[in-house]
Amino acid sequence: MTATAEFNTSLLGALARAAGLVLLAVGAVLAFMFAFAAALVIGLLIFGAALAMRFWPPRKGGDEVFEARRTPTGWVVETSAKRGV
Repeated sequence: MTATAEFNTSLLGALARAAGLVLLAVGAVLAFMFAFAAALVIGLLIFGAALAMRFWPPRKGGDEVFEARRTPTGWVVETSAKRGV
């Protein structure tokens, strides 16, 4: 009876380890699937934004340049339209 009990416990332990390994593998596969799906969605969002920026009409306003100069009281920053360079 002792031999049968030891055989059953070792068999149950082996089955439990195998079931745990299977659950770990299934969990890893699910994690990789969700990570791939998330990366695909983010990639599509970035591609859509790049495509929209490519075909978006340019702004009508001219380029602005910041001009800074030092005065006795501190720095003064002014904006001015960019002149033909």
